[in-house]
Amino acid sequence: MARSPFLRLVLPVAACLAFVRLASQAPMANTTTATPTTAMATTVIPNTTSTPTEGPGHCLNRLLPCSHTVWGNIVLMIFYGILLGVAAKLISDGAELLLDLGLPAPLIGGLILPLLGAVPDAAIIVVSGATGSQSDAQSSLQVGMGTLAGSTIMLLTLPWLGSLLLGRCDIGPNGEAKDGTGMGKFSSTKQGITLLPDVLNGIIMMIATSLPYLIIQGSVWHFGPTKPKSTSAPPTSNYSNVTIVTAPPFADPPYVRQSAMATMVFCIIGLFVYMGWQLYDSRSAERRAEKHRKEMLLRRVAARLYAMTSSRAFESRSSTSPDGGSGGEKSPLVASEEKKSGLQKKYYSAWKVRGSAPKPDIQESEESEPKEKEKDDDKEEGEESKAIIAVKSFLQLTIGLAVVVVFSDPMCDVLTAMTDSSNHSYLPIRAFYVSFVVTPICSNASELVSSLIFAMKRRRVNISMTYSQLYGAATMNNTLCLAIFMALVYFRRLDWEYSAEVTVILLIQWAVGIIGYRKTYKVWYGFIVGALYIFSIALVAFLESSVVGWH
Repeated sequence: MARSPFLRLVLPVAACLAFVRLASQAPMANTTTATPTTAMATTVIPNTTSTPTEGPGHCLNRLLPCSHTVWGNIVLMIFYGILLGVAAKLISDGAELLLDLGLPAPLIGGLILPLLGAVPDAAIIVVSGATGSQSDAQSSLQVGMGTLAGSTIMLLTLPWLGSLLLGRCDIGPNGEAKDGTGMGKFSSTKQGITLLPDVLNGIIMMIATSLPYLIIQGSVWHFGPTKPKSTSAPPTSNYSNVTIVTAPPFADPPYVRQSAMATMVFCIIGLFVYMGWQLYDSRSAERRAEKHRKEMLLRRVAARLYAMTSSRAFESRSSTSPDGGSGGEKSPLVASEEKKSGLQKKYYSAWKVRGSAPKPDIQESEESEPKEKEKDDDKEEGEESKAIIAVKSFLQLTIGLAVVVVFSDPMCDVLTAMTDSSNHSYLPIRAFYVSFVVTPICSNASELVSSLIFAMKRRRVNISMTYSQLYGAATMNNTLCLAIFMALVYFRRLDWEYSAEVTVILLIQWAVGIIGYRKTYKVWYGFIVGALYIFSIALVAFLESSVVGWH
């Protein structure tokens, strides 16, 4: 049981690594002239008698496969994306298993799960600007901004729409959705969802934690988002027959860098305030814990059903065999399976009561009282399984975090290489747009699917938990992920080239906050919010085009 996380991760890696390496290889092109670069990069004109370089678009990470073609990088992107998705699932499952160890739900659901849920996105942001030279970090930081913007905007638009469509119910005369209704029909004005009041607190927290964006962006607006970064020619150095053109270490005005530090400080303060609020107002955390308990109970029911079916098949085969126990004495295996069947009936009864009761804890305690023997069996099983659960949780968290740490850097390299003009083939767009679409899917896919399935139950408690998670994830991006991004800009002395991206992030968050700050969402609200995803990409491209010229 404890080996399953390891096997689920290592076996696909071992099976796919050779294929990925073969599929992603491409011959290098021999070049004798320097590739033109921007003024902010370092241009080297090599001596004809010097040692040949590795060629354009060489791999930054030599331990893992790399490619210099679009199709090779797509294969690598899928490979690394699957690994990061599995790692995110392992981290989420490992953290939720802590609930089975008796730890308080506010601590797990309100503090540990949000922090660990932001780890994949945070890791991509870290490796995008923390490694390599300053010019390399300046270029690859686009991947970090694409991850930050894409994760925030995607979570607030597409899952927002999907949860509304899957969880929609009929709206009654009082203007609120009626649980369990709306099956088999569709109306954009007469159907919708109704949330619990505390979800609105999550919207307020999301809007409040988005304000630090205005610190860094305000300084850039004061300087001018269309002004050139440097008016003087970059200094040059001559060494024998090699001419090296270098850029200033930091071309933005000093107050822009100081604003990055101030933004980082306010994001860290906002993170601690949000964590404290999660511990104080634990209703969302309790709902998340209840969701985990239901999922685990359903898994146990499925496992017991399978065991009961297998035991009946074995018993029928044993009764027809010559030595199948004709004297009425049961074999130890059959007795063991009958014991499991008794436990199965208990689990199934508890699951039915929990699924139909409006207040699961109270209803379950009043309506289901197991027999004394079943209590003893359950106690023994709980004592035996706690150690297994602890080991399984530790393994899942450790393996998940290790995979994120190892494969975030090559994933960042692949996303950068897909748009590198020095490669044999490349996409003629910025790396920002690729990471905007790809990385949020890798880091949030499993959690999104689980939340959408939970929303299909068409109950107010379930749908409220889903939207609480969406607003909470955006808040974590506004605090933890933005603080990491600002730290990279300040300590690596990088230029701020993301006026368009930050403006769009703020507009989308505020628009969703305004639309969502109400108890009842009608279906047609979702189409507006869902369209904001495409609108955000188009707006970034427009602001960075020659018509507006933001950088």
